[in-house]
This record gives sequence, structure tokens and C-alpha cells, in this order.
Amino acid sequence: MDTIMDFHFETRKTQHTHFHQEPEIIYVLDGKLDLQVQEETYPLEKGDFLLINANKRHSYHETKENLLIASFKINYAMLTDIMQTSQLLFWCNTVADRNEAYESLKNALDRILNRFYDKHKEGAIYLNSIYYEVIYLLSTHFMIKADDVRIKENISIDNSRIFEIQNYVQDHYQTALSLNDLAQKLFLSNTYLSKYIKKHFGVSFLEYVNNVRLFHAVDELVYSDKKITRIALDNGFPTTSAFNRAFKEMYHITPSTYRQNILNNNQNNLEGENDENEDLDQRIKAYLSGKKVANEEEVTKDEDLVIVDSQKTVLRKNTFNKMVNMCNIDDLLNYDIQEQILSMQKEIGYSYIRVYNLFQEDFYEQKESGKEKYNFSRIDRALDFLVAHNLKPYIELAFKPIDVTFTLDTPLTDRSNQVIFQNTMSYKRVIRAFAAHLVNRYGVQEIEKWYFELWKDDRLNMIDENGWYFDCFEISYYAFKRISQNIKVGGAGFALGYENHQYTTLIRNWKKRKVHPDFISVYAYSYLLLLQNGVYFGKRSIDRSFLKNQIEMFKKVLEKEDFVMNEFHVTEWGLTISNRNVLNDSLGLGAYIIKNGIECEEEAELIGYWHGSDLHSEYSDSRSILYGDNGLMTRDGIKKPSYYAFQFLNHLKAYLLGKSKHVIITTDGKGKYSLVCHNAKSLNYLYTMIDENEIKKESINDFYDDLSALHLKFQIDHVENGEYIIQEYSITQEKGSVQDIWKNMGYIDQLSREELAYIKECSQPYVEMRRIHVHNNTLYIDTTLKANEFKAIDMYYHYE
Repeated sequence: MDTIMDFHFETRKTQHTHFHQEPEIIYVLDGKLDLQVQEETYPLEKGDFLLINANKRHSYHETKENLLIASFKINYAMLTDIMQTSQLLFWCNTVADRNEAYESLKNALDRILNRFYDKHKEGAIYLNSIYYEVIYLLSTHFMIKADDVRIKENISIDNSRIFEIQNYVQDHYQTALSLNDLAQKLFLSNTYLSKYIKKHFGVSFLEYVNNVRLFHAVDELVYSDKKITRIALDNGFPTTSAFNRAFKEMYHITPSTYRQNILNNNQNNLEGENDENEDLDQRIKAYLSGKKVANEEEVTKDEDLVIVDSQKTVLRKNTFNKMVNMCNIDDLLNYDIQEQILSMQKEIGYSYIRVYNLFQEDFYEQKESGKEKYNFSRIDRALDFLVAHNLKPYIELAFKPIDVTFTLDTPLTDRSNQVIFQNTMSYKRVIRAFAAHLVNRYGVQEIEKWYFELWKDDRLNMIDENGWYFDCFEISYYAFKRISQNIKVGGAGFALGYENHQYTTLIRNWKKRKVHPDFISVYAYSYLLLLQNGVYFGKRSIDRSFLKNQIEMFKKVLEKEDFVMNEFHVTEWGLTISNRNVLNDSLGLGAYIIKNGIECEEEAELIGYWHGSDLHSEYSDSRSILYGDNGLMTRDGIKKPSYYAFQFLNHLKAYLLGKSKHVIITTDGKGKYSLVCHNAKSLNYLYTMIDENEIKKESINDFYDDLSALHLKFQIDHVENGEYIIQEYSITQEKGSVQDIWKNMGYIDQLSREELAYIKECSQPYVEMRRIHVHNNTLYIDTTLKANEFKAIDMYYHYE
């Protein structure tokens, strides 16, 4: 292969187990197949594709007739040279994953297929450009880096060892490589290493080495004039006969015959010499003739006009403006926290405040008799504040960690919250007493409005069907249900994307129990944990639709397992878990929130942002006005773009008129209309190449694909003729974004009270008003948004 990629069509019903060094994309164009990669089997239907990594055993068989697939092979040698590493691993699988980037990749693959009969001259140049586009998409969105390994007991040791073996063989395949040499390098016995390689690679050491050697030898057979003896010796085979034997085992013919067949057959000429080739040619032509592929302009073009009808409405769920994560129960007594909560209640519309870590050591004492002594008064004072202001608690009953976090794996602090109960009987006595205390203090009707959630802390072991989590959940469930069946108790805080390999096991474990939750809860941060051959790889996702895609995948598991819930909650959601990622303070995060608010408002009954205030994570390193925490408000009470994103969503009316990827349009049904729109930009691969706490606020724009403006037009039909007032609220880099205002002040660390007051005053939406006159019962407006700008536009009839 003399290009970075090549491709061919295939109609074979079965392909037996084999492996090769070239990464391969299998793309099903018609029919269905079961594709086995190592020990995993994936059912691919029409439109699905999957990338098989280098040296992974794989095979397939047809499960629905008329199978037609496209096979894309990537030049491993060229790719490793470009990427400057041989540690190349991809996770690209439409069966097991969802990602906004799959559509872009699929479009590129379709454009390649459309050029099947045009591989020469100018066509070859064009094809090569798309090949590199595919490589870019793969490396940006689907590549797993070596430093993405997650440390989980001995898993990272296995992963590191596998990479060492692969690298050693790649570096030494041209020499007289022996198992003993490698065993000495890894400080292992020959016997242990031989079994290890067989287990993790599925072949013997010699088979694996010969596979690598053959990969390079085949290239020389096809693209060089070297004699076969020279090719054998240059690629590590001790003799020509050893080369012939290994080659015949893999390709079922000798090297000389293989070379002669290549010379005698033009690979690009599909007018074959037998019926099978003629049939394939007809299938390809039929497929291509019916396949319209969008050109590049159509792919990147934004919608010109969004048209809705004021008489066609749907009641909205208002999912994003119901609940916010706030703090530990003790912090709810903080005056500044209380003031920020009341501001959010008034301007964003939150009615639920999620609090956690109610049960702490100083409220609880284990007596010698085995009984407990406890005091709920501090919890009372915190809950009293919420109830007094018509706010409803969303109570998490477990023991959440309270770390300040640099990155997913690097906490700045280690303030883990201990499980204080000695056993399930101790927990049962306390939780029953707590439930009784709440109903006696606040009344049944009040706590029927609350939510009680038990998160599946790993220490409670939900992965075991008899784990402590289920006992604790059932204890909590019965403690409240004995008071009223209408009190809502749920769980378990499944981590979307990060625990997808466990979904089925966890749900099946719960299904076996007598007690099921009133609502399912999940967490959603943009991280993926991928399990391949017993090795875990964690990576940050730059999928802008991560929340929607991961919710859909999780719901499919619930549906498949027939685990039906009345309510589905995303109790924690955000771009990042890091408290020191400057994107949390940025304009781009506000636009990202608007995008997800438009996409996902029908996906759950409640989606709670993590979290409300930067006061959550103050520490010795947080002297500046902004320090990358994911709060909606700074510790000084300044509202960030993320705050205004939720405030703008609160502008929306009760009835949906329509939406597109950039706008949602609503009405109250009485002559008022509101829309929210955004120009959210996609994060690029650079974002995944740097630790989150190392991102510099001065260079945020470097992490976005482009910074182009967006022009949007909207039309509302069947409105009353007459004069309308248009109010337009916007947050831009120039107006309303606290991070950019601070930039204009030189990022000074410590500011005076007057300077803070100035920033707070400036960190507000820019407001414009105008009048328009409607004729022909059609309200038409347009607007232009700069990169990551977002707007709320209110329109109402003006009576004379």
C-alpha cells in the first residue's frame, strides 16, 4: 500500500479468523453481520462501521443475506510515522458508541466509496485528500493515547506490558528476535511470558512476531524488485524456507505465487474473470448509483431559515431549570451560599437544590451496646432555609467525595468522606429515625415533594448482586415508604460513558431484587472509559452531543433489560469534573450549555448542573477572582456565562413551537414568544492533549475548531398582525463575559472591592430593543452570532 489508506468492496458471507497490522474499518453497506474482534462479538447492521486495531484477531459471518461491506485499510507504517508513535489504538464503533463525530466520519467514508471507479490521476489526488481527512477525524475523536490508561489495580500493569511487547517487537522484528530476549527485558520467565502473550494476543510469540514481519515483507513483495531471499532476511526471517512456511500459513500460497498474482492482476479493474467478480461489480454499481453523498458545501452549511407555526405547540418539560447541585449540607448554612441560591431561584427558576453528605461523624456515635446516638439539628437548620423559601431539597443519602480536583485522576485535596455506619443494621436504625424526624418536622405533604437518592458509591459494591448497595437502598426505600408511598426514592448515579461496560450487569443485578427505584439517576461528564481485552482506557470526549448520545445509549440498555422507570434524572451534569479548568469560566461553556439545553430537554424529567457556586472548592490556590471551578457564580457572587445560559433558558415559554441545532422557539400561547440561540464551537483535539488544569486562559480560543460567525433567520407563522417589541439579550466576549472582562483588566489576581463591583456590574447581558411591524401574519427576524455567543430574544405584541 503506497497511500495512507486503501479500500475495497466485499461480498463474502464469511471471513475466517485472521489478523494483520493495518488498522481496518469494516463498514456494512447492505445486509448484516456478526463481527468478532478478539473475544467480543458486535452485530453490525446496514450503516454501522467499526475500526479493528492492529494485530487484533477478527472474523465475521453474515447474519442477513445480500451482505455488502467496504473494507478500509490504513497504512500502519505511514500512520506511525505521522503520529510519531507506534502506540496506536482507536475506539471507533457505532454499535457500542455514539458521538457527533461519527456523522462526519461516515460522510467522509461515503465520499471515498463514491470515487471507487476514479482512483487514478486527479481522482487519486482527491481520494488522498479524503484519506487524510479520515485520519484526522480518527486521531482527533477516536484515538486512545498511552497516557489515557486508568490506574485500576493491575489493569494498568497489563496495559503497560502489552505496549512494551508491541514496541519491542516493532523495534526488533528485523533481527533474530527470541522469547528469551524479551523475557529478560521484562524480568519475566520464558514460561510465564509465553502464556501471557497467548492470553493477551491470542497467538504464540512466534506467530505474533511472524505476523509483524509478514506485514512488512508483503509491502516489499508488492512495491519493490527485491529478491525473495533478500526480503526474507531483511524482515527477520532466518531462512527463505522459514519465510515461505510462515507466508503460506497466513496467505495459503507461496510468496513467489503471491507476487506473480499481483503482477498479473490489475487491482483497480473489477471486470473480473468469473461470475463472482461480475456479481460484485454489479452490486457496487447498484450501490453507488443509489447513494447520494453530500458535497463539502452541503456538509458545512448551516440552516438558512427556521419556520414554525404559532398554532402548533407542544408542552415543554423545562428539564434544565428545575435543579442545581449546590453543596454539602453544612455549607447550606453559609450566608453567601444562601444568597447565591436565592439569586438562582429568582433568575434561573430552580425549585430543587441538591445537597449531600448529610451524615457525618460528629452527628453520630456508636454506643457499646451496638445502638446509635445521633443529632439531626444541623441538618434541620439547613433544610429549614430551603423550605422557608419554597425550595425543595433533593437529598443524596450516600457519602460523596469532597475533593478539589485538578483532573479526573488528580485531586488537589484528599478529603474523602468516610462511610460511618458499622453495618446495615446500624444504617437501618439511623435512616428510619431520620425519615421519621423529617416527617414529624415538615409533614408528609411537604416531603412527598422532595427526592431522596442513594448514589452507588463503589464502597457499597453494586457490581455484586448481593452487594451492600442493594441492602442500603432497600433500607432507605422502606424507611420512607412506610410513611408514604408517594415519597420518591431512587438511584444509583450511573456514570454515563465511564461505566458503559457495566450497565447491563448493574441493571440486571437490580432487576433481581424485589425493590426497584422510583427514578433512575445518572451522572454525565465528558469522559469515556473504554474496556478492551481487560485493559481500561479513559479519555476526555470532545463530542458536543455527549449528553444526548450517552443518555440514548443508557436508555437502550434499560429498554433491552425491560427495566422501566417513571422518571429519569441526570442528577449531575457538566463538561468536566475538574475544579481547575479555565473553560468552566468561559463564554464557550455558556454556549455549550445552551446547545445541550436545546438538544436534551425532552430526554429526562430533570437535568441538574454540577454545580452552583465556586465557594464549593476554595483552596490555597484559589486567590484569583476566577480559578477554573465549575460553579455558575464566583465566590464573590459574580455571574459567569454559564449562569446566564441557564437564565436565558428560563426565558423560554411553556409551549414549544420548534427547534433546530442552533435555536429553540417557544410561546405562552397568548401572544408572547421567546427563543434562545447559540453559536457553540466544537473543541478540537488539542483539548485532549493537555491536562485540564494546564489550559491557559489566554489561549482558550486555540482549543476550538473555528471562530466563524453564524447568521440565523426565524419565521413564526399565523401571528396577529401589528406592532411587536423585540428584546434581545446576548453574552459575547466583548459584553457580559466575566473572564473576558478580567482579561481587559490584565488578569490581576487580587482586586479591590471597587474593582470587583465594577466587574460584577459589567458581567451582565447586553440588551437591545426594537420594534417591528408584522404584515401577512408572519413574524420574521434574523440575528448574527459571533463564535460561542448566545442570545435570548423575547417578542411580544404591543397593544396601542
